[in-house]
Amino acid sequence: MRSPTAQIHRDENVFLAEVEGLRARIAELEATLGTAREAEAELRAMFTAMTDVVIVMNAEGRYLKIGPTGADLLYKPSGELLGKTLHEVMPKAMADFLLSHVRASLATMSLVTMEYSLPVGDREAVFSGNITPMADDVAIIVARDITDLKRGERALVEAARRQAVIEAQAAALAELSTPLIPVTDAIVVLPLIGVLDSQRMQQVMDVLLRGVNERRARTVILDITGVAIVDSQVADALVRAARAAQLLGARVIFTGVRRDVAQALVALQADLGGVVTRATVQSGIAFAMSAER
Repeated sequence: MRSPTAQIHRDENVFLAEVEGLRARIAELEATLGTAREAEAELRAMFTAMTDVVIVMNAEGRYLKIGPTGADLLYKPSGELLGKTLHEVMPKAMADFLLSHVRASLATMSLVTMEYSLPVGDREAVFSGNITPMADDVAIIVARDITDLKRGERALVEAARRQAVIEAQAAALAELSTPLIPVTDAIVVLPLIGVLDSQRMQQVMDVLLRGVNERRARTVILDITGVAIVDSQVADALVRAARAAQLLGARVIFTGVRRDVAQALVALQADLGGVVTRATVQSGIAFAMSAER
């Protein structure tokens, strides 16, 4: 039989062990509580930084919770939405649309995305929404205002459309300003009018060679009567165009060659072998037709 003193020591040891266990448990709970507080602080900071609308909704479309963020983007103030269903607060078509996506997310227990527009204040806002199931009949909706993004996309599309129209008009005008006129099946006339820069001369070359190739023309008349200025660069480009046409088997006739044009060609020491020159288009056509006989 143990003495009373031994029993007291034993009870003290048991008590001290229990106290130490409680202390350890308290320290563990305090650490867990500290971690939870840190996580809560992080979540609060994240929510403070968010501008998205956050809504918890059930399968019948009832507003269960509304986050504190994006209050200015709500269809109505949160106090007028909480506890109400979609069909009680907004037009039927929009309510049907939103509810169908909520139910689709709950039915498949997966993320569902949607894009929609709602009147917010005095403007129509466009939203991109993600719906994620939280339970069998509860989902969370996070919606972001993408109005500015959509406006920018529309502006880009409109700018691209306008650019396409401008390019098409420019191409049409360029084709009109560089027409290839058939005189007969074998003779074509390319009248040049205005200023001939490097881009325009490239166009002349393209039209000329395409016309010779497609029409199988044997004679090409390049009329430069309407060209205001023919410097050495333009003269060189005209000679190269003539050479290219000759390589395709066509005879080349220059008409409308003025004194300044002749001087530019001489200054270039251009080889005009095989190139015929005539004063007018009429005389050029007459020469070409007589050569065809």
